[in-house]
Amino acid sequence: MLYCDICGAPIEGQPYIVKLDNAVLHVCRRCAASYGAVSATEPQTQRRVAPPPPRRTSAARRSADRYEVVEEYAEVIKRARESMGLSREALASYIGVKESVLRRVESGQLVPDVQLARKLEKALGVKLLVPAQQGEADAGAPARKELTLGDVAEVRDEE
Repeated sequence: MLYCDICGAPIEGQPYIVKLDNAVLHVCRRCAASYGAVSATEPQTQRRVAPPPPRRTSAARRSADRYEVVEEYAEVIKRARESMGLSREALASYIGVKESVLRRVESGQLVPDVQLARKLEKALGVKLLVPAQQGEADAGAPARKELTLGDVAEVRDEE
């Protein structure tokens, strides 16, 4: 089975060919409609519009919750991108995100979600997702506590 080079969905029938930043990609109908197919097995005039993708089910959400991004994700992504000789702009275009998002991920300001991490893993050939550590709080590790107003405000009694 062939998979779309942009979204990773299985391609039914013949793939569409898209030229994006001098890269020739084999894509599904939905991505071909978004990026403009150069050629396809079906004539462009007879192309049918694909139905919208199914909504994410709760089972898919639960499987996404089973993974977490590695701590050193920013350095791993930046090193892999530079070793491949890709610019941020080219990689961002290839995986379908804005260059500013990729810049924030590489600087550690933004932790990629599971979907973006999977795209980066596929594009760069790196490992970013690991099984989530369940029961960390139960294992005696201190739970991460958010800062509250009571932590920073000084309360005075009126007497």
